[in-house]
Amino acid sequence: MSTTAARGIGWERALGALQSLGRSLMLPIAVLPAAALLLRLGQQDLLDLPWMAAAGQAIFDNLSMIFAVGIAFGLAGGDGAAALAGLVGFLVFDGVFKAVIPQVDGEPDPNINMGVLSGIIVGLVAAGLYRRFHDIRLPDYLAFFGGRRFVPIVTALAALVLGAIFGLVWPPVQEVVNAAGQAIVGLGAVGTGIYGFLNRLLIPVGLHHVLNTYVWFQLGTYQGPDGTVHGDLTRYFAGDPTAGFFMSGFFLVMMFGLPGACLAMIVHARYRKVAVGILGSAAFASFLTGITEPIEFAFLFVAPLLYLVHAVLTGLALAIATLMNIKIGFGFSAGAIDYFLNFTKENTTGEGWIWVLGAVYFAVYYAVFSFFIKRFDLATPGRGEAATGLSADWILPESQRGPRPEAKGREPAGEDREDALARSVVDALGGRQNIESCEGCITRLRLFVGDPERIDEARLRELGASGVVKRGKVVQVVMGTQSDRIAERVNRLRKG
Repeated sequence: MSTTAARGIGWERALGALQSLGRSLMLPIAVLPAAALLLRLGQQDLLDLPWMAAAGQAIFDNLSMIFAVGIAFGLAGGDGAAALAGLVGFLVFDGVFKAVIPQVDGEPDPNINMGVLSGIIVGLVAAGLYRRFHDIRLPDYLAFFGGRRFVPIVTALAALVLGAIFGLVWPPVQEVVNAAGQAIVGLGAVGTGIYGFLNRLLIPVGLHHVLNTYVWFQLGTYQGPDGTVHGDLTRYFAGDPTAGFFMSGFFLVMMFGLPGACLAMIVHARYRKVAVGILGSAAFASFLTGITEPIEFAFLFVAPLLYLVHAVLTGLALAIATLMNIKIGFGFSAGAIDYFLNFTKENTTGEGWIWVLGAVYFAVYYAVFSFFIKRFDLATPGRGEAATGLSADWILPESQRGPRPEAKGREPAGEDREDALARSVVDALGGRQNIESCEGCITRLRLFVGDPERIDEARLRELGASGVVKRGKVVQVVMGTQSDRIAERVNRLRKG
């Protein structure tokens, strides 16, 4: 094998590992909407229920532990032994770390804190040790502690060493990290604009979660009523009056901009009913909840230049919100639900400008998308064979995705619709022998395949995929919010 080929495979493996990390980060992040909802509703200006606010605060206070458990669980394929190892490892790591760092009046210095980074490190270690030792065989007199029971034990030993090492080296490292964070914050609108641009630009390869984790949970420091907190998101909910700049601009895009893009795609569709069916619900979901991937993947693959414009407009939205001193955060995403939960929060500012600037952004997105669609005859949903080379319904609503009617006669008796869909997906991916690994994310399958040339992209689109991203042997297939369920069935089929 040539050096270039070896480097290519190494890069593909590294990219696959980063994508797996990004996917696993979504499991602990998924608890944030519930935490933010409880914390916000329980505050004095809403329901004034201290016990409810305390329930939400408990999740924010233990985010590092939740990350350790969630990442270990996700990277180990959902095995409970890995999750237990993550929990045990974090408790050991945290105890040792706090004992080793400088002490103030006999207590650990509250200003020295790794935040969720400690949970990420322990989760990665626990998952790696699970993969290495989950089927280990010990001598007969220790056989009880073999297999999966050995994983929490060896993770605890590893966490013991890591806790001592990080307790010694982290204090000076934290100074560097804090300085870097302050430099980013010091850039003002430029810093938030660059973050917004990169946030959208990294979505196709699934690495935006890694970037978000630093910005939301590590960037900046605030001494809140319950202790020191880090990250724009956690600082916002702790009451930091300077937090929210790295979130507020997203409301302009998700509540207004992308729905404007949907209207443009509907207006210029040749098969308008198809476009309305696909994009109408996606626009409403974006406005209400801030879930944008169903819209973005509808034009990402057919109009990459348009997606680049979308990324630039997102960066501008965050920069404009910073310049206008608009500060409002979210627990899940920048949709109307989070807006109405948080617009009365004490440290929210400029919330009224969201609607004024949002109307402008709706018009801008509509105009930009209309221009590009007409000028370059882009293959957006509902424009049919003339633009796509495929049928008019090349992106199907999730409820309609599955094998074509002519294939249904070949389905085994008693096989449900999603099992049949997974079987067809496996065939389109080149057969189970071609699939080396498969993981499900929110809206996509993440795969490592033996031969990407064996993938039948046209067939995947017939099955409802809105796009296929290939980076060498690393492949992503966008199948919507059913992707997790499909991935589970694909892995069952791979195992025979």
